[in-house]
Amino acid sequence: MSMESAAEGGSAQLQISSPRAYLDRMIEVLRQSKSLNLPGNMTLQLDNVRPLADREYLHAEAVAKDGNEKTIAIAFGPEDGAISENFVRDAHEEAGNSNFRSLFIFGFAIQANAHALCPKLRRPETHYISVTPDVVMSDLLKTTKSSEIFSITGLPDVRLEKVGAKDDGTLLYRVVLRGLDIFRPDTMKTDAIEAENLPCWMLDTNHNGLAFYASQVFFPKTSAWDNLQKSLAGQFENSVWGHLAGTISEPFALGDKKRIAVKVIDERGNELMATRAQEDAV
Repeated sequence: MSMESAAEGGSAQLQISSPRAYLDRMIEVLRQSKSLNLPGNMTLQLDNVRPLADREYLHAEAVAKDGNEKTIAIAFGPEDGAISENFVRDAHEEAGNSNFRSLFIFGFAIQANAHALCPKLRRPETHYISVTPDVVMSDLLKTTKSSEIFSITGLPDVRLEKVGAKDDGTLLYRVVLRGLDIFRPDTMKTDAIEAENLPCWMLDTNHNGLAFYASQVFFPKTSAWDNLQKSLAGQFENSVWGHLAGTISEPFALGDKKRIAVKVIDERGNELMATRAQEDAV
């Protein structure tokens, strides 16, 4: 059981939200929204959204329309936490046992390993759908466009590279952000967003699997650097500005966790993360 605050009559009121009430609310919001955002300003329509009974991980089903019609399974992640890899596997197995062709998992957050697992799962195909936090805040939802509630998210395309060593023999690495891969359930194909067109990406050089600590931050798609560069003319080398807007990190030594994480912020403000271990380096 979790607690949430909602504004009613201009004042904040504390509410107790049961798991059933949360699921009922999510199903109702999905019924009202009826569409999922896809790349290229396209949408996928969902009709006849209805709850499923006697299921452990699946909560609803719907008819998806993308030229053809197909019945999809729907699972909602926790109200106050991130979707785990185990949840994705269990929901996928249950959807497969029920003969669904596609599984859509809706959530407010998802662990990096769980997100990376989704596009690998087939029969049924499994997709993660990002939900805006406004959904759990009644008053804000009233002023939020239905087209801004749900969106298909992508997975950062990241390469960890070996780039030599320090004088003391410590190995050095760098990260290359190659873009953002987004799977489109309407065409069953993957679209790629170039790294240069992403607003922001961050690097954690010693990721512990729990918290993200940004040690390097970059802003490729912005003109703000141009204005700042003019204001600070002559105080910094041109290479500094190119690096801040770049897609390649500074060389670094791995921490004791021997794992890095890259978090990308897309144009809708979604936070998308990928991780790499030392053995993934090329």
